[in-house]
Amino acid sequence: MGPFRQPKLYYVNNWPSVKIFGDDTLIIYDRIFDQIPSARAWIRAFPACYAVKSGENLKDIDLFPGHIKAIERVTRKLSSRKLKIVVLGGGSVGDFGGFVASVFKRGVELIHFPSTWLAAFDSSHGGKTALNVSGVKNQIGTFYPATQVYMVKSLLTSQPPERSFEALGELIKMGLLAGGDLYSKMNRVSAFNSKALWRLLPLVVRAKYRIVNKDPREQTGERQVLNFGHTLGHIFEAHFALPHGVAVLAGIQFSLEWSYQRQLLSQKEYLNLMRAKFWKKAVDKKMSSTWKHLNMLALLGEAPRTYMGYLQQDKKKSGVRMLGFVFLKKPGAPTVINVDFKEILAEISRQSSFWG
Repeated sequence: MGPFRQPKLYYVNNWPSVKIFGDDTLIIYDRIFDQIPSARAWIRAFPACYAVKSGENLKDIDLFPGHIKAIERVTRKLSSRKLKIVVLGGGSVGDFGGFVASVFKRGVELIHFPSTWLAAFDSSHGGKTALNVSGVKNQIGTFYPATQVYMVKSLLTSQPPERSFEALGELIKMGLLAGGDLYSKMNRVSAFNSKALWRLLPLVVRAKYRIVNKDPREQTGERQVLNFGHTLGHIFEAHFALPHGVAVLAGIQFSLEWSYQRQLLSQKEYLNLMRAKFWKKAVDKKMSSTWKHLNMLALLGEAPRTYMGYLQQDKKKSGVRMLGFVFLKKPGAPTVINVDFKEILAEISRQSSFWG
């Protein structure tokens, strides 16, 4: 197992020339780009193309053999030794394409083109790939970082407005984890529009790699702080079919409330956070999105056994009934504490009453 190498990061205004990737390159891409003439022309210039439909179904391990057979057919004329895989899409396409690159021909070069703000902020960085087993997310996967990640401004800023709201969960997560310059700049934006997201993107990516580089394969526990907001977020995502970033944003809200309740977050820090301008801007963004009616009371109002079922599937379990939960002491100071499932259920019940 070789050392973790951080990818080369490129922030470019428009699509780069396909020629720079060589004659033996396969592009795996979200088929939605077949409907966009400029993207379709760029994709068709690659020596080999494989279109997929985005979504969690793409990551179903039962469908994987069919995908690999098809990919083997379309790459048959390419050199195995020089083969590269370019992946163009959001989180699910990136997870799938990254896993393909990590196992096809015993591993080939991987290049990411994240097509959503969420993927550009989060999932295309850090080297995680994943498939789902029996409907349970990310049970099979590898650590396989890309050699290059291209953030294309014209691609990202052309996303529908709801994609920018869906990215706020991971953006705010990294601002709270990193503190410092990223937190203050996140707090100073006039609105979470595409112009602001593009400006913040390099800071968010840099902050993520600072954490990933300390613990690239999740062996020391330092990378676990990246799960901030994700314990409840994953439950909301799975149970209510919420977009990942929307679910994480609600999970962060839960984690901050619990951090204050456990007196890890002082009253002063808690009030500063609740009054922070970025929350108001996030609420403004939410109220203009399709998720404007979503509220914590609805998310926390299910029967305890519902949450218990999801907690038992959580990969971060540190014991039979224990789980490493990420709390926040202040911006830039997360802490991981092992908590019993019963404590989580009790806090869900408490917060359900609080929000009600």
